[in-house]
Amino acid sequence: MSRFEKFLLNVLFIELFIGGGGRLIDFGILSIRQVLYILLFCTFIFRLIKTKSFFNKEVNTFVRFTPVTIGVYILIGWCSISAVIGWIYDHPLSAVITDLLRVSYIAIYFPLAYYINNSRFSITHIIKIIKYSALTVAIFTITITLLGKTIFINNFNNYYNFLNTIMNDDLFFRPSNSVFYKSHFYVLIGLILSLNAALTKKHSKVDLFNIFLCTLSIIWSETRGFLLAFMVSILAILLIDTKIITDPVKGLKEKIRLLGNSKFFLKKSAILLIVFISVPILYQTMTLSRFQIDTADEQVDNSGLKYGLEEKLILGSKGSKGQTKERVEVNDVSVNTRMSFILASKDILLSNPVNFIFGTGYGTEIDGRISGIEMSFLDILVEQGLIGLCIWGFLFMIVYINFYIVYKRQKTLNTTDISFMSIFLGVLLLTNINPFINNPIGMGFMLIVLIYSQIRKDEVKTLPV
Repeated sequence: MSRFEKFLLNVLFIELFIGGGGRLIDFGILSIRQVLYILLFCTFIFRLIKTKSFFNKEVNTFVRFTPVTIGVYILIGWCSISAVIGWIYDHPLSAVITDLLRVSYIAIYFPLAYYINNSRFSITHIIKIIKYSALTVAIFTITITLLGKTIFINNFNNYYNFLNTIMNDDLFFRPSNSVFYKSHFYVLIGLILSLNAALTKKHSKVDLFNIFLCTLSIIWSETRGFLLAFMVSILAILLIDTKIITDPVKGLKEKIRLLGNSKFFLKKSAILLIVFISVPILYQTMTLSRFQIDTADEQVDNSGLKYGLEEKLILGSKGSKGQTKERVEVNDVSVNTRMSFILASKDILLSNPVNFIFGTGYGTEIDGRISGIEMSFLDILVEQGLIGLCIWGFLFMIVYINFYIVYKRQKTLNTTDISFMSIFLGVLLLTNINPFINNPIGMGFMLIVLIYSQIRKDEVKTLPV
């Protein structure tokens, strides 16, 4: 691999991990992410031509027919059909093209499947980039939030306008002046990678910084989907560790005894359980911070009737006449919006069996939204039908099938295996709350995990089952 190729890959991954929606820098009608995408493809094609590796499966990943490659080909084909269906349904052509271009990022699998290799651009190096990128975004967002909560609190509108001018409207501020940035997705991934590395005593200084700063950045982003994804990932790490430790012995009593005698497992489990338990508390805090509506104090009569979703006792004994209570209502606009999308999607899908099977194509308007909804699986089901959702699901399943084969042959999994499996499970939950998996931010991570799982499967293919 040439120096230029290595440099290009570093820039591509750094931009993917810290570049938010990918439009921080524009070159006319093309964004920096699109330019890097095209440049990597052209570089890879040039390599194929220069080395005359048209039929060499080690180089030309277009003809390397692994399950992942086949799945990607099928997905690209069905995405093209979904675009045609959208055109047939007379959806706005610009919306159809936008949706198609968004998912076309999946095609970057072909150059990445060649370059991501232990002898070329290793997964260890990519993880290092993720961790440092997560730390960079965490520091950036924490700084913005601190300034918004302190120095610029009385002049916040000008502060908001200035930042979104230089950031191309990629920052989303909460009522508390905290900020959410799309690259928080990789802050979450970096946090889990660093946390699991630290708990397995294979950490560096950046891991320790990430555990503190990425946690603070995610909490201040007030994005509840991140908390749920984090909780699921932590639970997955616990379950996988438990299976690996207990599989060598038979009998429930022996398995429990083995777990009880493992000081390392008990220590790691205790820390992870504390983190797991704290998530619901943080979830409620974020909900109140974003959607709480304080209403005027009211008098409560002898009937003890309560109003609002939450109440806080201010004065008087419980149920006494003239007791004063402050009513605190929570108007969860986020959940309400998603419920509207679910109901609108149900109407579209059930109006015609063809819609449910084949989808209504790209550019579909769902409850007034034409640019995609927050729930990726539902968005895929509406636009690409059950067939499209099954194709996406096939790619998701390949990750776990590959790691399962690795475990059956190797009888164990390394820290990276466990981290990627757990994070990917959390991402699959997250993408149905905040849309990531069917856009370049999430697809980039999905492709990294798919390629890595295939590499691990190939490494152990000569070992007996």
